[in-house]
Amino acid sequence: MKRNWIFLPIIVICAMLQLTLLDYIKIFNVKPDLFLVCAVIASLIFKPRLALFFSLFAGMLKDAFSVNAFAIHTLLYPFWSFLIIRLSRKITIETNIIRMVLIFIISFLHSVATGLIFIYLNTFIPAGIFLRIVIIESFYTTAVFPLVFRAINPIYEQSS
Repeated sequence: MKRNWIFLPIIVICAMLQLTLLDYIKIFNVKPDLFLVCAVIASLIFKPRLALFFSLFAGMLKDAFSVNAFAIHTLLYPFWSFLIIRLSRKITIETNIIRMVLIFIISFLHSVATGLIFIYLNTFIPAGIFLRIVIIESFYTTAVFPLVFRAINPIYEQSS
């Protein structure tokens, strides 16, 4: 049980990496979403209640440090976590390929949903920039996911 709560500092470490180090390795001014990666990993590793809590925490942390409209991530991350939990009851998400397809789809949908929320809030985003963010961020987050998952999974693999 104590091992589960180690994930909170892991989310904070990913937050610090997101806010500092990843600024130096942007691709076309886009960086991967480590907060979303943490929410997806929580959904894959933990029981539903704990996964939703960690996703909510990651969303609140991202909203606290971002300049976006407040509570977008606080609402969307638990929603994605809930969908992953429901999906994992229907299909097996055990292989790396399926996990990477899942993180790509979630990242893509998250970027599109965030963009649609901005459009609803009358925030203008040029179509070219929006497409660049959606496509590159989705691929970049997918590329970073296996690295973060491999770093985190051994901690929790023994407790399963």
